[in-house]
Amino acid sequence: MNPVNFKVGSEDYQLLPHTGFEALNLDRKVLGLFGRIARSGLDIPDEVAAYAALADTMSTLDDAEYQWIVGTTLKTVTVVTAGKKNVTLSDMDAIAAHFAGNYTELYAVLIRVWKEEKLSPFAVALKTQSGG
Repeated sequence: MNPVNFKVGSEDYQLLPHTGFEALNLDRKVLGLFGRIARSGLDIPDEVAAYAALADTMSTLDDAEYQWIVGTTLKTVTVVTAGKKNVTLSDMDAIAAHFAGNYTELYAVLIRVWKEEKLSPFAVALKTQSGG
């Protein structure tokens, strides 16, 4: 797969999309998160409310689940902002250091990665036909 470049805030990122079973498993976990949000019945009129709903739902995850979803999502992402040293977000220490003092951006990057990878909550629903 080809790298995907995107910008969040003042930082530029490059994503190497997930493949194989890891992509399927990440999709399953993200779909579950958004299923919890949908079942909560929250009104999500804008992006700020979406981040708040995601943060609220992620706060219910135990540490291992949270670490898995954040670490797996971001381990194929590199910060490529011009004029700065490139940083691969390959482990939780690198992730924590990069987002220190700006944790809101963490959730924005997570959502952007999920959108770029077209995970189920961000994919166009397929129309099904019934017939005989």
